[in-house]
Amino acid sequence: MRHRQDGSRSEQRMNEGDNAQRSTLNVRRSRYGRGDDTTVAGLRQRFNRQFHGILLLAAATVGAAAFAAPDAVPFAPGGQWTFDGSLADSSGNGLHAGVAGEPQYVAARDGQALRLEGTAAGIPDAPGLRLARGLRLEARVRFDALAEGNAWTDVVMKGGYSRGEYVLRVNPESEGRQFGFFVNTGVWEQRVGGRARVVTNVWYDVAAGWDEQGLWLTVNGETTRVARSGQPTATWEPLRVGPFHGEIDALRVRHAGDGLQGVGLWPFEGDLRDRTGHGRDWRAAGASFVPADRGGRALNAASAAPELPSHADLQLAPGFRLDCAVLFNEVPTNITPIVVKEGEYMLRLDAQSEGGQLAFFVNLNGNWEPRVRAAQCVKPGIWYYVSARWNGFELTLEVNGERSEVTRAGVPRPGQAPLRLGRFNGAIDNLHLENPRPVVMRLRDLTTHAVLLHAGQPVRVSGQVINYAQTVTGCVVTVDLPPGVTCDTPVSVPLAPLAPAEPQAVEWLLRANTGQVATAAFRLTEKGEILDQASKTLPFFDVADSARGTGAWVPPPRPAGMQASTYYVDSACGDNANSGTSPTAAWRDFTPVNGRTLGPGERLLLRRGSVFNQELTLSARGTPEAWAEIGSYGEGARPVIRRNWDIDERCALIESPDYLLVRGLTVCFAGKGLVVHYARGGHRGLLIEDCVAHHIEGLYRHNSHGIPEWLHRRGAPGDGSGSSGFGVSGSAASMLVLRDCEMFQCSSGFRFSGYDVTLDRVFCHDNFTHNTSPHPFLTSVWRAYLQNSVFDAAGWHAYAGTMGIMLAHQNGLIIRNCHFLNQPDSGSHDEGGIDFEAGGDGCLIDRCTFRNNAGAAIEMLGLKSPQARNVEIANSRFIRNNVANKLGPSEIFIWGGSRDPEVCCSTGLIRDNGYVLKPGVLFFTNQAPSLTRWTVTNNTQYATCEELDRALPLNDPPQVEAGREIWTDRPRVRLAGTVTDDARPATARLAVRWELLHGPGTAAFDDPSAADTVARFSAPGDYQLRLVADDGELWRSALTTVHVLPPRTEVARAWTFEATHDKEGWSDWDLGTRDQDWRDQKWACISRPVKHVAGGFYIVAVEQSAEAHLLSADALGVPLVSAPRLTICMQNHTGATRMRLRFTTDAEPSWEANLGTRFDVAARDPSPRLYTVDMRAAEGWRGRLKQLRLELADGTPVTGTCRIDYIWLGGPARPWWRRVFKAL
Repeated sequence: MRHRQDGSRSEQRMNEGDNAQRSTLNVRRSRYGRGDDTTVAGLRQRFNRQFHGILLLAAATVGAAAFAAPDAVPFAPGGQWTFDGSLADSSGNGLHAGVAGEPQYVAARDGQALRLEGTAAGIPDAPGLRLARGLRLEARVRFDALAEGNAWTDVVMKGGYSRGEYVLRVNPESEGRQFGFFVNTGVWEQRVGGRARVVTNVWYDVAAGWDEQGLWLTVNGETTRVARSGQPTATWEPLRVGPFHGEIDALRVRHAGDGLQGVGLWPFEGDLRDRTGHGRDWRAAGASFVPADRGGRALNAASAAPELPSHADLQLAPGFRLDCAVLFNEVPTNITPIVVKEGEYMLRLDAQSEGGQLAFFVNLNGNWEPRVRAAQCVKPGIWYYVSARWNGFELTLEVNGERSEVTRAGVPRPGQAPLRLGRFNGAIDNLHLENPRPVVMRLRDLTTHAVLLHAGQPVRVSGQVINYAQTVTGCVVTVDLPPGVTCDTPVSVPLAPLAPAEPQAVEWLLRANTGQVATAAFRLTEKGEILDQASKTLPFFDVADSARGTGAWVPPPRPAGMQASTYYVDSACGDNANSGTSPTAAWRDFTPVNGRTLGPGERLLLRRGSVFNQELTLSARGTPEAWAEIGSYGEGARPVIRRNWDIDERCALIESPDYLLVRGLTVCFAGKGLVVHYARGGHRGLLIEDCVAHHIEGLYRHNSHGIPEWLHRRGAPGDGSGSSGFGVSGSAASMLVLRDCEMFQCSSGFRFSGYDVTLDRVFCHDNFTHNTSPHPFLTSVWRAYLQNSVFDAAGWHAYAGTMGIMLAHQNGLIIRNCHFLNQPDSGSHDEGGIDFEAGGDGCLIDRCTFRNNAGAAIEMLGLKSPQARNVEIANSRFIRNNVANKLGPSEIFIWGGSRDPEVCCSTGLIRDNGYVLKPGVLFFTNQAPSLTRWTVTNNTQYATCEELDRALPLNDPPQVEAGREIWTDRPRVRLAGTVTDDARPATARLAVRWELLHGPGTAAFDDPSAADTVARFSAPGDYQLRLVADDGELWRSALTTVHVLPPRTEVARAWTFEATHDKEGWSDWDLGTRDQDWRDQKWACISRPVKHVAGGFYIVAVEQSAEAHLLSADALGVPLVSAPRLTICMQNHTGATRMRLRFTTDAEPSWEANLGTRFDVAARDPSPRLYTVDMRAAEGWRGRLKQLRLELADGTPVTGTCRIDYIWLGGPARPWWRRVFKAL
């Protein structure tokens, strides 16, 4: 989902496998001084600087001797980053780096170095950074850790491995772990490698380049060379530093030559001359100049409207690129042109009524729309570095490092209109135009023609070749296949002459011998030169499409006699001075184990009943025969990793594991739950089972959460993920299983991607985190299963929309026997069951149930990205969805808001389903029938749910109620749980079990397999219990809390806030919070005030308020003789150190009497705390209570959040005779 007006690309909303190879980091720009512009060299530096990347590098200032390498070159275009407390490009060229979150710096040999914790820094593309002969790259780097096995460590890379130019890396352990330097000439090999093995904690001065003799690499003064020919591959992809663990002290990239390229370059250094030598000097009377950003001069845009005569080089063509820097001293109200060639292209500032953003237009086929626009609104006094491009099929606009894109294909109409600069109160600097007019051909729309691909069966793969430029002849498309996949047709398909904008179809018939995930590579060539490359990953299922890693499957037991360590951790009785290798010598926390790598068969076991307030960070190198394991030992509640309910905290980070089993844990109260991050692809084997995640929240769109103390914070670094209970991030790994796990009160229950992914028997429910609970994510998966799972209110409230689950780029996905239920109406967009957000090929939805969702049961979106193809929806039940009249309104909705056939391109079959409709709701709506291909057949409407259930008797999950919360002063308590089931599947027996989830002691159940049973508690306190009912396929759980009070304690009145949205008569006042508009950022959002009940807490956010208070219902009628104490369990995360409890009684009903008492509270408390207020000393505490008022501040404005678990009135039990006589 996304907000319907921001139109942002969904690919950048998701953590995809290639994210580790492609930086989408924001670039923060600030002011830095630079050298003298008055000399010839200084002047040349001036007009070769700024955003277009035609850079001048000054003499080496950081370790010049260390950077010495063969064939020293004179100054040249490039960039320089010293990382001395700054991410700035110190050459003065505006190519500033960016990192996610706040950059970290450490002391280095010369000044400071940038610290990377498995993260990356991004640098925007520029011509001076692109691959060409004469390229030279220099870096000083040190590593804390290096990738193991077949994984490598990237140091500096332009682009990614699928679309990149060059990379300096540390080769894998299996290849010797030396430095390696590669360039892409259509193939990455042959590399040049260093001689010495790279080790950790050593500084390396590395230089690498490509000259007429080939590739060269110098490491700490030792040079190696290798011959390398070929044509460089150039892209517009950013330069990326990392990701790795360590520091980088300096980086330079430069080229031989002066770099004066393009069809026009105007630095505006006191004149309007073109520095390319083409003589394209602007004509303007009265032009004046003003100081520019970081020195030099810029054109005063208010002084003149310069103009250039038209020329073929200035006319729009595929490959056109415009770079400049622009400043507005004041923001205009109306449309403001910046650079415009009438009838062809225009860079402008949109009118404030349209959003006030920078926008770039091209005129194709007589149409100017759609434009591409920047994410942020323009503000006065800020320099904006702009790069606008059209490659023939896509418009791109990059502003201060943030990139926006929109599909845009068509035929330009070259004209004779002059090129003009706009006139406004501001400045323009360093305008640079490139117009290389390359052959622009694209192999697009690669798709299969089957929902699922099966081994042994032929599959048709087709695509289209489109020429976006001049007519081309002699082209061939060739497919390269991996072992095990064959082509029944010729692998090379010759093409007829390709005229502009005329597509030509190509297809092949492929076949796999066995089930596998295979990648077919396609090459479009002309006379041997590669014009375009594309790939299609093909998920071939075995003949039986049963899921791996489900049912009774378990990793093999540790081989007998294997010498593998087991480590024990006990939070109550352990000691970090122990060996940790036995239960009696357990460690106390994670300090001794953090940073370790569990080897084959090694185990980390946490004692049951333990609670850890510390992040667990480790890796694992299990094998197929001997998996590593993180689990539990002993008796009692499953071990808990419970943090401080802070957005910057994480429960566990598992880095790049192989063959790891995680079972039996609870992770809770953090910004991130259990995150598995893969820095590189190729890893295999992960099973997370029987784990619980709850209260994992806060990270969605930046600052969307509405929690004042979390403002401008981005979460724990190192994994690139959001607030998910269970998350897999980074590069794509394979054989990933999430099984028998529960998630509630999370922003996103889970976020998974990879190959051979199985989600089995997942229960994702009641995720009511205000502002930040969109949905779970299943994105970028190949050959995947989602089965036997229940999604019941899996999302709640988010600016860009909520759903039961979001799918994107799913390739070969089976969703079977799942329930999508009760997605609530929070006023958000969508609010349905399954969202096909963007991309994907091949998805079967089989025997699923969609019931009572506020929005459509299934949405096919796309918006600005291609829709999913080959979707089959079969044998499923649709029961009164779209109750809030969202999209359609219909049960199944196909979006068609775009007329672009590359966007609205979905195909599918909807068959053999049954449905019961809400009045006014249709079964199927297709907004783009002329662009999409959907077949709807043999679907039946029923009048009642009972009729539908008889016709399609699918298994419904058990219904579970654990009962209301219990207040007692006795250690023995009857639990009145209830469980009902539909007796399906017929072969299964319903299993019921109680367990203790959280508590200060132990809980023993007389019969844990009975819903109605007796529990015995070892000590007073609050015990959260979980009741699970399992019919063998589907299961659900419910929670209740037993509050065991000290003996002879009675409760006169209690408020537990156990039911979502039920404030139990309380209301909140004068909180000071308001809607906060964050639409002026890459991922726009509005955060709404937080004042709701969810997850067992009444949560209110307060902002600079001295009057914030909560007010109970009136006429409470509590006899105060039975309530000498008021107890509040609360986390006070404000700055308040005192609060006030006020009250009225039947005898004194007016607030003007000012009855009440103050009590001390812990400010910025990291966890809930019990406050007991003795009311007997409070004047007027007698008679019957009328109303309570809890004042969250004591006269001083406070900011923060209060989370109230419960409030109760009571005290020591009175003798029975006093209660009797009082009643009389």
